[in-house]
Amino acid sequence: MKRIILFFFVATFIFTNLSFSQFGQSDANITGTGAGAGVTFIDPHTGNSRGVSALLIVGSVEGNATLFYCVDITRTISFPDTCHHDSAVSNPRIVYILNNYYPFNPDPIGELPDLNQEVAATQLVIWHYSDGVDLSTVTDPTIRARAEAIQADADANGGSTTASVFNTILILTGTGPDDFYMRTLDQNGDPVQINGVKLSINQGSLSTNSVNTDASGNSPEVQVIGTGTGTITADASASYPQGITYTCPGSQRLVLAKPVTVEVSKQADWGALPVELSAFTYKVTNRNVTLNWTTASEFNNSGFNIERKSANGNEWTSVGNVAGNGTTTNINNYSFTDKNVLTGNYNYRLKQIDFNGHFEYHNLDLEIEVGTPTKFNLSQNYPNPFNPTTKIDFDIVTDGFVSLKIFNSSGKEIATLVNGFKTSGYHTITFDATSISSGIYYYRLEANGFSKTMKMALLK
Repeated sequence: MKRIILFFFVATFIFTNLSFSQFGQSDANITGTGAGAGVTFIDPHTGNSRGVSALLIVGSVEGNATLFYCVDITRTISFPDTCHHDSAVSNPRIVYILNNYYPFNPDPIGELPDLNQEVAATQLVIWHYSDGVDLSTVTDPTIRARAEAIQADADANGGSTTASVFNTILILTGTGPDDFYMRTLDQNGDPVQINGVKLSINQGSLSTNSVNTDASGNSPEVQVIGTGTGTITADASASYPQGITYTCPGSQRLVLAKPVTVEVSKQADWGALPVELSAFTYKVTNRNVTLNWTTASEFNNSGFNIERKSANGNEWTSVGNVAGNGTTTNINNYSFTDKNVLTGNYNYRLKQIDFNGHFEYHNLDLEIEVGTPTKFNLSQNYPNPFNPTTKIDFDIVTDGFVSLKIFNSSGKEIATLVNGFKTSGYHTITFDATSISSGIYYYRLEANGFSKTMKMALLK
C-alpha cells in the first residue's frame, strides 16, 4: 500500500494568487475604521475612566473586503496592519452577537436610528465578554441602554452558539494499494460535509477528479491509475464565518464580523516514507506552545525531535523529544508542550528519526505568535523554597516603567531586580540570594498602576 505523506496546508482566498501555509487559515489586512462612536467607561484593567472609539474596523482577507470588531481593549491599533489568523473562535455569546446584529444582520431588532451608536453599543457588548467591561459604567445613556439590551439577549440566547470553520483537508490511504480518500475537518478537528472537492495528480491519472464528503467528513475512495509516485492536490471552496479571530502583532485582536469565501487546498506525496503524518496542529496558552500530531502508520520509527526557530532567524533549536512507536499501522496521537516561550513569532518542525539514524522533517507550515498578555500579573517564584537562585515570572500589558524589588520580613528593601522601562510581554528574571541568609522574603511588582506582592522562602 502506498503511504501518503501530507506535507503542507495552504489557504488562498478567491480572486487572489497569494497563499499562506496555515491549515487553511490566512492573514487579514486592516486599512481603517468604519461606523461607530466615541464611548467612555471604566476600564476593567485599570479601574480608571477611559474614552475610546468603539468602531468597526475596515479591512480585507486576502483581497476580499470585510469588517471586523475588536476583542481586546488593552492595546492600540494602527493602519495599515496585517493580522494573523490565530486559530481561535470567539466565545459563544460573541458569536451570537455577530450572527444577529450589525453588520451581518443589517436590521437587528431594536436597532438604534443612529448607525454609529448602534455599532458602538454592539462593540461595547463584545468588550464586555472579551475584557469584562461593565456596561453600567458607560456614560452615554442611549448607547448604554442599547448595549445592556444586546447583552441581555446574548445572555439569554447565545450560550451555545459556535462558529464552525472548515479549515483542513486530509488525504488518507484507502483499502486498496492504489486507493485514497478525503477527510474534511473544522477548526476543532470535527468532521464537516463539503461538496465539490477537486482532485488532481501531476503523474498518471485519477478515477475521478471531484468528490463530496459526507457528514462523517469522509469521501468515497479514489483510485490512482498508472503511477506509483506523484503529488495529489485537493481543493475545496468554503466560507470563514463571523466569529473567527485574528491577532495584529503588537496590537489588538480582532474578530471577523462578516463571512469571507475561501479556497482550502491540500497536497500529499503519493509515495512511501517511514511515517504517515495525518495531522499537525498547535495551541498557544499564555507562554506555552502545545504541538499535537497524529500518525496513521509508522515504520521503524525511533521518535521525534521537536525543533523551534525565531520567524526572523535561520537556526533551529531542539526543544524536546518524544519517543515513537516503532512499526505500526495503528493511529497514534502525540503531544509536546514548549513551555515559557518568550513573546515573539516562531516556526516549529518535527525531526522524525528511525532506528537506523535516518531522518526526515515535518514542518508546521505556519508562523506561531506568542503574544502579549491581556492583564498584568506576578507569578509565584520557582522553585520555592529555593537555594540559592529562583526565577520570577511577570506579565506586562503595555510598555512602560516597571519595578520589581525584594524585601525582608521587616519590610526593608534588600534587592532591586527591575527598575526601568520594559516592553509589553512575558518576562522572567532570576534572583540570586547567595549573599543573604535563610528566611521568608517578599517580592513586589509595580507597573502602570498595578501592584502585587508575593512571598517566597529561602532555605540554606
